[in-house]
Amino acid sequence: MIYDEFYAVARHALKNHAGADGLQITAITPSAVGPVVHWTAPLLARERQRKAMGVVGVVAGPVILDLLVRTLAARWRRGAPYCPQDWDQQLSVRYRRVFGRQTPATGPGWSWLWEGGAQAIVASGVPRNFKTTDMKEKYGAARWYHQAEEDCEYVDDIIDAVEHLSGFICEDCGKPGKIRRGSWIRCLCELHAKGRPGS
Repeated sequence: MIYDEFYAVARHALKNHAGADGLQITAITPSAVGPVVHWTAPLLARERQRKAMGVVGVVAGPVILDLLVRTLAARWRRGAPYCPQDWDQQLSVRYRRVFGRQTPATGPGWSWLWEGGAQAIVASGVPRNFKTTDMKEKYGAARWYHQAEEDCEYVDDIIDAVEHLSGFICEDCGKPGKIRRGSWIRCLCELHAKGRPGS
């Protein structure tokens, strides 16, 4: 399952990234944070592309994939994915330095994505006086608003990757999804879309 989810999300998330067609999983190994996907993509650009194939400000493919690895590890950490009802409060407590007292105002399917983003920021170093001011869904994708005393491009890259990946992960359950339009716009899997076509 993790193998299929990794490829399903990565294929769409890297659609505008040169060299993405060489992406391969080399192994999936157990760890304390969950099953870790190891991947290789020798031709995938390692830097943020300011203008790539008509898309401005594209996050580097490896940043997206590293966040996807963290997200899936968190999702499959306890075996079959399970999200407790108070996931948002638990997340806020576990990553107080990143989220402060903020809790995400989104569906539970993105709980693992928020966690992956927080883990990546902690691993890279939380900037001085970093503060999350809001976390919500807007036009079918996550929005993570923050401020910090210092400019940190790596934090901006991680947050941009969270927002980007949210357009390919179901907000309700965490499976691969698509943006669905209608009287509302949300990212949902086939099951939760209830027949509404994806874009």
